[in-house]
Amino acid sequence: MNKQRLLMLVGLVTLLAIIVACAPAPTPVPPTKAPEPTKAPAAPTAAPAPTKAPEATKPPAPTAAPAAKYKEAPMLAELVKQGKLPPVDQRLPKNPLVMQADEVGTYGGAWRRGFTGPSDFNGVNRVIYDALVRFSPDGGKVEMHYAESVTSSPDFKTWTVKLREGSKWSDGTPFTTDDIMFWYNDVLLNKDLTPSIPGWMMNKDKTPVEVKKVDAVTVQWVFKEPNTTFLLELANKDWGDRNVPVHLPSKYLKQFHAKYADKAALDKMVADAKFKTWAELFLDKVSPFNTPNRPGMAAWIAENRISDQVFILKRNPYFVGVDKAGNQLPYFDEVQLKFFADAQSLNLAAIAGELDQQERHVALANFPVLKEREQKDKKYVVQLWSSLGGADADVTFNQTYAKDPDVGKVLANKDFRIAMSHAINRKQIQESVFLGTGEPRQPVAKKGHPYYPGDEYAYKYTEYNPTLAAQMLDKIGLDKKDAEGFRLLPNGKRLVVELSCIQALGFGPDSAQLIAKDWEKVGVKTNVQVRERALHFSLRESNDLMAEIWNQDTAGFPFTGSTKYDVRSGIYGNITYGPRWYDWYRSGGKEGVEPPDYIKKLVELVDKAKMSPPEEQAKIAQEMFKIWVDNMVEIGTVGLTAIDQGVAVINVNMRNIPKTVTKDWPLRTPGNLRPETWFYKK
Repeated sequence: MNKQRLLMLVGLVTLLAIIVACAPAPTPVPPTKAPEPTKAPAAPTAAPAPTKAPEATKPPAPTAAPAAKYKEAPMLAELVKQGKLPPVDQRLPKNPLVMQADEVGTYGGAWRRGFTGPSDFNGVNRVIYDALVRFSPDGGKVEMHYAESVTSSPDFKTWTVKLREGSKWSDGTPFTTDDIMFWYNDVLLNKDLTPSIPGWMMNKDKTPVEVKKVDAVTVQWVFKEPNTTFLLELANKDWGDRNVPVHLPSKYLKQFHAKYADKAALDKMVADAKFKTWAELFLDKVSPFNTPNRPGMAAWIAENRISDQVFILKRNPYFVGVDKAGNQLPYFDEVQLKFFADAQSLNLAAIAGELDQQERHVALANFPVLKEREQKDKKYVVQLWSSLGGADADVTFNQTYAKDPDVGKVLANKDFRIAMSHAINRKQIQESVFLGTGEPRQPVAKKGHPYYPGDEYAYKYTEYNPTLAAQMLDKIGLDKKDAEGFRLLPNGKRLVVELSCIQALGFGPDSAQLIAKDWEKVGVKTNVQVRERALHFSLRESNDLMAEIWNQDTAGFPFTGSTKYDVRSGIYGNITYGPRWYDWYRSGGKEGVEPPDYIKKLVELVDKAKMSPPEEQAKIAQEMFKIWVDNMVEIGTVGLTAIDQGVAVINVNMRNIPKTVTKDWPLRTPGNLRPETWFYKK
């Protein structure tokens, strides 16, 4: 390794360590005395640094298999005895993944969770974290998973991924590089299945990145330019945000692919499933949530459909992982995800102790009663998990809104968005929705993080100043009002803003109602629409949302994965601040609307960061955040709270869950906490 590359690797490791070190730690569980019901939790403060910084691009030394014979769950041992399953030694790869945990666990039991139905697919994805590599529990490094190693060339243009020899899909079929090449040649490069190639797989000249097979367990990604963020990208190449991962069960899926299937048989399957094209059928069958008999690699695989009342994930007998004593993982026999019609009923189940581990949809507002029941019932403990920054309950205006061009012109006006930011009483939202925790802020990385752009930008335009807001609205031509005091558009019609949110995000409706009242005080009529998640996503994709409330949970990873700072990410079809800009990039300028210069600059900076060393990436991120805030792409309200999947209810008998957790969407929490090693203490 030459000196320049060594310095770059060391820099990458150091940056990841700094990022985690600056994350706040969850508030410790209070002593045995139950808190007053109205008492708010203390805000998280600081998280511990990782115990050892890894070399992200260096392959780990092969872990020696335990001296004793590998062991397995009793239910699998019985199947082996009956001749229905090969012995565990034949099911595991030659070099299994050894997953570290505090204790060697015991087999058995079900992990009960809740979810809000098929549109809550990311909640399931967080459980299985089905990727070749994954983030560690503290978020400070990328660990190997199905892959045995990932290494880069000295110039960072070629990345070599080596799989674990002898790995198998859940049906016993060998897992080889053919399954990655099938994804590359027959899914990614097939225009019927992938109309536009995602940015992470594009070279600067818009040609696809080359993926080539070396042998049955070795495959290479070959870029035309250096790519220093590939490992971080690979850690998010799972089912998140409806994306298709880079590894697919090719033998099973070829029967649904036009290139391989008999046309008559395929046409019949398409008709029987009531689809119009083979591509629609294929994309349905590729999903592990819709197709129970589809082979998988995760620790648990679907036994039924995500649309069922209880979605069951059962133990994968061929999972590649073992514990330090040689016991094949996972410990839990299955994961049960119970459907709840709304977040409120899910919270009631959590309070009653009917869920074994749940953070998704658990409301911060219920923290006092959860702590009270924790002490009284002794069924569970409650933890607060922290994040790397961003903001909760952001407001995003659609700057390409076209249903009413006069309204769209107002939403695209930066001064309008700044005025609406000054009109928000963030202190009231902080006290009423977030129990006094967190801080008013814009959606940028947190203080102490190497990407932090400084106090000026973290708190810019957050001052509650309705007088200034009104003056700014007057200056942009909204100075005339109707008889009820609401502002009129230049065409004489009343300006009405529709603010969309979903019930499943508990902070959404409450924050939206407070914001609507604030905006109406400065003369902007606001209608709050609380929608089901799937409908909200559909309207987002069709460019029909005027404004929405969501959260910004990618501030720690602005260059990779489903980052919201890159309009090309196409989260759930597109990103609310500019759906038509996304279409423009997706189509190479043939469709959509050409974005303004500042959006083009953000895209340019993202691409530059992917070819830059860590110290330069920090400067680039800071520049991006400044552009983001200056243009009020998102209006932050309150951030650094535990409200977004940070209130964790944990069965008192469940073991191997870390006491302090850094949670974030790119980390796929709780999937990064190695749930395969969790078990019930008997």
